[in-house]
Amino acid sequence: VMKKLDAQSPLGYSCSGEVIDVGSGVRGFNVGDLVACGGVTACHAEIVAVPVNLCVKLNPGADLKQAAYNTLGAIALQGVRQADLRLGETCAVIGLGLIGQLAAMLLRASGVRVIGIDVNQHMVDLALKNCLDVGVNRKDGGIEDRIYSFTNGIGCDAVIITAASDSLDPINFAGAVSRKKGTVVVLGAVPTGYDREPHYYR
Repeated sequence: VMKKLDAQSPLGYSCSGEVIDVGSGVRGFNVGDLVACGGVTACHAEIVAVPVNLCVKLNPGADLKQAAYNTLGAIALQGVRQADLRLGETCAVIGLGLIGQLAAMLLRASGVRVIGIDVNQHMVDLALKNCLDVGVNRKDGGIEDRIYSFTNGIGCDAVIITAASDSLDPINFAGAVSRKKGTVVVLGAVPTGYDREPHYYR
């Protein structure tokens, strides 16, 4: 165990670059292509070997610095798709780090009304400039009342949790601000056990 803890390990799971070689069974990619990659093998290194199903070909003029965010964008997009929202519905995003900001932008671009919640006021302010209809600091009082007022007493159609926490607060708070039979999507690293009362049975 101690040897494993002391061993170095690659960092990251999203990168972009130029193809310098292709495996014998690979089709659709050629040396010189620009690609974006995801997964554990798409680590932060000068040269990586990535399975073909975790690569996507980019346009020749693509900005590789922007393309390096592909996996983070894919995670945010998958959360938005799982929420399955319609034009004009309301979604709360709990946690406004990078993935939360991306998810909020995608929601806003889809015509969804977006409420952003974070414990860091700077992140709330940043999201308010770009993609939120309502931004609140989780540490403030009266948040649930404010959200219910914004949703005309219905609650959020979906909640996407992108926060990282050991606390049950994000999942319980999601239940508190969801409408009956609302959707809760967990993208972040949070425990998933609801307190049974009062929101579980929604």
